[in-house]
Amino acid sequence: MMGWAAWSIDTGHSYATTGRQDWPGESGFSSAGFQPAWWLTPAQRSEIKPPLNTFCTAANACDVNNSPPCETQHIDGCDQLHWWNAQNTVWKTDCADTCGHESIKYLTLRAEPGRGTRLQYGEPDCESPPAGAVVVHSVPNGTPTWSDTCGNATSSGSFQFTFYPDSSGQYEAKSDLHQIGGGYQGHFWYAHDRDKTALGGDGGRMTVLGTWSMSGPVAAKQAEVLVHIPDTGAQTKQAVYQIETAFGTVKRTLDQSAHADNDWLVLGAYRFNNKTPQVSLSNTVSSGNGDDDVAYDAVAFLPGDFGVPDGPAIDLTLPNADATSPNPDQKVQQPSHNVTPPLSQSGASAERVAGKAAAKPQCGPVENGAQACMGPSLAETSDRAAAARVAPLDADDWCNSEDPKPYATRFRECDHRIVPGYMRLDGEDQAVVSFHFHRELLLDDSAGTFHEVLSITPYFWGGPVAMVNMHMDRHLCGSGCAPDNSASWDGQPSWTPGDTHVATLTTEYTWDNSKAGGALFLKPDFQLSADIIPAAGYPNVPTVGYQFSLDNPTRLDEVRCDTVIDTAGGCVFVNYAPTYTFNAGKFPQAAAHAWLVQTELLPQPGLPATPLYYLPGGRDEQNRDVVCDEEGWAAANGDPAALSSPNDTLNCDEFSFNATYNSGGMPASLGGLNPVSSGSECLQTYAKNVNGTVHLYNIGGYAPQWSEVCGRSSISGSQNSGSAGGLSSFFSNLRLMNGDAFLLDTGMTSNCAPVGRSLTCTMTLRP
Repeated sequence: MMGWAAWSIDTGHSYATTGRQDWPGESGFSSAGFQPAWWLTPAQRSEIKPPLNTFCTAANACDVNNSPPCETQHIDGCDQLHWWNAQNTVWKTDCADTCGHESIKYLTLRAEPGRGTRLQYGEPDCESPPAGAVVVHSVPNGTPTWSDTCGNATSSGSFQFTFYPDSSGQYEAKSDLHQIGGGYQGHFWYAHDRDKTALGGDGGRMTVLGTWSMSGPVAAKQAEVLVHIPDTGAQTKQAVYQIETAFGTVKRTLDQSAHADNDWLVLGAYRFNNKTPQVSLSNTVSSGNGDDDVAYDAVAFLPGDFGVPDGPAIDLTLPNADATSPNPDQKVQQPSHNVTPPLSQSGASAERVAGKAAAKPQCGPVENGAQACMGPSLAETSDRAAAARVAPLDADDWCNSEDPKPYATRFRECDHRIVPGYMRLDGEDQAVVSFHFHRELLLDDSAGTFHEVLSITPYFWGGPVAMVNMHMDRHLCGSGCAPDNSASWDGQPSWTPGDTHVATLTTEYTWDNSKAGGALFLKPDFQLSADIIPAAGYPNVPTVGYQFSLDNPTRLDEVRCDTVIDTAGGCVFVNYAPTYTFNAGKFPQAAAHAWLVQTELLPQPGLPATPLYYLPGGRDEQNRDVVCDEEGWAAANGDPAALSSPNDTLNCDEFSFNATYNSGGMPASLGGLNPVSSGSECLQTYAKNVNGTVHLYNIGGYAPQWSEVCGRSSISGSQNSGSAGGLSSFFSNLRLMNGDAFLLDTGMTSNCAPVGRSLTCTMTLRP
């Protein structure tokens, strides 16, 4: 108590008697919570605390050096023995000088301090709503508000709260309802967020449900719904607004804290027809214990034609399910030249590159004006009539393609290059001899090793060159990896004009798989040297070196070897994104839902430009719990007639997958790419059987924004689980680890007719 008298708390804010908020640096600014007493010197202020022995006498056996153990040992009668109950004591004999002096704020009677103005937070918003909007306020029309500038509240409807009694008939939640003179026109309410364990939820005794209702239907049948978010008292990230449309209830989750700036926010456009528009907001959240404010400010309805159809805004007609449709072999992967690195630790995808980067010639020393250079490799042309060689190509093997770009699958990488060698004299090219380099990397199933097969063949011979001899100097791969540099060539790497034989070198790489749970990142590479021997009459040309990785480098050949997936270990080309393929014939509901999200929403998850990123376990299903967060959502919104069998049940299908960083349930703080607070922020659909044909419709009487970043759909549970039934083996067989990229082939194609914000499609199976 004495300390409070000497030192006030610092509130960080200062207010004049008129109610005006003062700012730092202005005259009269003081952020003290109250006006403390004053002393002649700072030392006297500190002496407000009496000496320790001030209240010690022989009667209470007080010893400042040996405090009694009354509280620590719970001794009966101990407190009574040692308490102070004598006459007053004095520790300042010259109180007139050394004691504190009171500071009186109001020396004379005055009226109540003025209402707040120039406020940092809580300033009323007197601006008009969007033109044509019908506003329903948080107080009745004509109610005087705290604001001196906004005047009385204007409202074209009603707002009311619903509370729920406890077992004794008391309404405890009313004690947690507050109002502030800020927000729209100087008034809003707020309560605190609560989940079921914190006595919230449907019928919870601390639940506060607010409902805004227009005074009647909107003539346009459609309206855009806007909510006003004040600049204070709006802290929840899980404000679930329920809009009652002509086709049922639509829920939209809003992060109030991200929009707490005294402005209107659009919840979307909806069709109401002859139904009176109504919006509700509860302080019930999926996770909250009363820490965050939930603001109930004004709601506006803007009538107009927003392209919301009087029926489904999404209508996908699906093919009939075929129970005999065979499952795709997920181990069979198509080669690709796209480089798709894993997700970086920051949560942002690493830069995607395709093909090769620029390279420079690799030249040897100059002796007597003579020099040899190799590279950079050339773009291979289809006209090969001038070539003196071409090794036979196997048209059935993608690795033998003449495409100059490198290609890979998860376990095989092939790189084709036409590498020129130049003989120069005094800086001028005298001869050009080109060779076809074909390198194939094979990541074997055998633990601890993988192989490289390098083939070199003459491609073009021009100029006075008598012979070219090549020598393998060494192979490289990185720490924890040992290449076998003792292997011999099959066919000598030596050629003369007109010679077309192939020289092949097979090299084994051994990597350290002795440590369980480890991973190595390797870059197989080699360095060779070449002697370009000129024809008679030309000076000798020094040997030139050539390193494969420096000539048009690619990241497609980067290898990751791990003992995480299994203890024996294995290797993959980590920058190749494998593709998971749906059995769309057997599971068309799940395939169509994934197609809709992948094709029509901007994130386009699972396409080559925007891959999915694997998250093992999906945070123990926590991602799914966010997207499919409403208990009984699938059953409440689905059609039992769309089920596949009597034992089938309706299920919430979320896409992107739960086990990805793309999932809407993955928080941004953990690297999530498309975070939402609730599945109500996603594109919401359901499967419906119409005369024997299943359609995928949107839920509720609203047109999609097409800015959603995720989707959830009430579909057949057997189709949902069946479509993803191969994911677990896909991840393990192709050795995907945390953050690895992969793609999704939905197996669907479409014939669509978009109209405004509506989409009607006939879905067919991709051949």
